[in-house]
Amino acid sequence: MNLNLNNKRALVLSSSKGIGFAIAKALVNEGCKVTMTSSSKTNLIKAKKNIIQESGRKVETQQLNIHNLNSVKKSLSKILKNGKIDILILNAPGPKPISLIDAKFKDFQETTQQCLLNLIFICQEIIKKNSLNKNGRIINLSSTTGVEPDVDMVLSNITRSALISYIKTASRELSKKNITFNSILTGGVMTERTIKLIKIHAKKNKLNYKKTLQQASNSIPVGFIADPDYFVNFITFLCSPLSGYINGAAIPLDGGLMKSI
Repeated sequence: MNLNLNNKRALVLSSSKGIGFAIAKALVNEGCKVTMTSSSKTNLIKAKKNIIQESGRKVETQQLNIHNLNSVKKSLSKILKNGKIDILILNAPGPKPISLIDAKFKDFQETTQQCLLNLIFICQEIIKKNSLNKNGRIINLSSTTGVEPDVDMVLSNITRSALISYIKTASRELSKKNITFNSILTGGVMTERTIKLIKIHAKKNKLNYKKTLQQASNSIPVGFIADPDYFVNFITFLCSPLSGYINGAAIPLDGGLMKSI
């Protein structure tokens, strides 16, 4: 299937590793002109080299610290000087796991800035400055915790729910600009962060890591935690002009983890 993505310009945030990297690589393979961002220059260099070696195609990088609004402003300004974009993938490192009772007010402040407000700023700037082409796509990489809150994940629960609501509101108010807005609800991706979370859970409950990993896998109806490549085919389709009637959706890609209909 030809997804008609050749020469489309895509900005993929937090894309030097994990699912962000997998999406960036898939879009490059579809012929997109991709700009990858990360707070780590070292990770960006490594990711860029990896993609060039595998695809033989060019990829742009821009260091952007999603934790810091000043960095976001400066980096976004540089990115937009190169012209309008067609695809914006909202992505940010997940907040630390913590229970509601243990979370400090400062934790809520910092996580809200990183995982909500700075991402909203990027969206607002791109839309207000008319920097998204017609048939534009804004896709929010979120989590099932934004719809079904999980224990010891209060920071993720709150910020992801709020950003899903922002994306839904944008789909109601701004889609007449020929832009679609959607959220992807992942239910566990086998990345460095997931491994870290499982290790934390195992240590807290005095369990073996492998046993804890198996328990986590068994909690998903398909029986395993997917690696990032399982997500990219659908997300790439969602980036394409062929997905123009999918709008305002929060779509679970979770192996059947969510319990709600």
